[in-house]
Amino acid sequence: MTVQDLIAFFEAHVSAEEKRPATVQQYGSFLRRFDRYLQEQHGLSLRPEDIGRIKGLHLSAYLQELAAEDRTVSTRNNYIVILKRFFSCMKGIGMIKKDPSQVLHCVKEKKTPEVLEKQAQKRYTAEEVEALIEAVSGPRPKHNDLRDAAIIALILGSGLRAFEVCALNISQMEGIRQGDLFCLRKGGNWTHVSVADFVAPCIDRYLAGRQDAKPDDPLFLSQKGNRLDRKTLWKSLAAKQQRLNLKTGVHIFRHTLLTAVDQAGGSAMARDVGGHSTVYVTNRYVHTSMEERQQAVSETSFAKMVMKAFPYN
Repeated sequence: MTVQDLIAFFEAHVSAEEKRPATVQQYGSFLRRFDRYLQEQHGLSLRPEDIGRIKGLHLSAYLQELAAEDRTVSTRNNYIVILKRFFSCMKGIGMIKKDPSQVLHCVKEKKTPEVLEKQAQKRYTAEEVEALIEAVSGPRPKHNDLRDAAIIALILGSGLRAFEVCALNISQMEGIRQGDLFCLRKGGNWTHVSVADFVAPCIDRYLAGRQDAKPDDPLFLSQKGNRLDRKTLWKSLAAKQQRLNLKTGVHIFRHTLLTAVDQAGGSAMARDVGGHSTVYVTNRYVHTSMEERQQAVSETSFAKMVMKAFPYN
């Protein structure tokens, strides 16, 4: 059995847990990079005859190298999760006796002013959303513009991820119109998603040009008439975002929505809208600016009482 065979076995193991293909591919790609590191720096490999010689020291050294490369905390934590899952699997199938990844632990990112400001840039302000929507759905929008406007509205009105949007079919429009969409979500589960009232009219405007669409047809199509995929969606939106000097991406709309829901209805509501198991996960999506935090502490219920008791003049 070669390194590729062992990694392929692990990929199949993860796939059997109904992880998304993109997640499986990410795991495999990282392990191949890690294998190259082992060969170059320690003369080891993930092949069966070597894997039992890998120690916690080697994993710790790799983590230190990632930190020296200035990789973000979230990226390093993601790599740690992959390594721990891989070596746990290897121990479970009897490939190794001890799990060297026990030395690794995810770390919590320090909330420095620089980090907080960087996190705030992971979502749009209301003004940026307004500018983008106006640019996409202008006076004479093309068919792809109508599609992109509909997708922006859908994510901002539901919190769906890019791959979840691309997987939708025409038949699911009825659920969107009723505000209760039943769809496939991350992790392979079918769940109900609440959808805002403003979403359906935006999608209907796009579908007006697809009168011959059948129930099993994709809800969103590429310019060539195929099911829209995440890469094509990203490129289409990025071109529009760049023209406005906005941060590019699709996931930023999900961050934007969950931040707004958290501010309006609290962390528990944002957790449920995001489809997360814990508020801890949701907190990764909630980003506030320094100005918003200053405004929040200035508008508490006792702010006026203090101002009245201690006037400036």
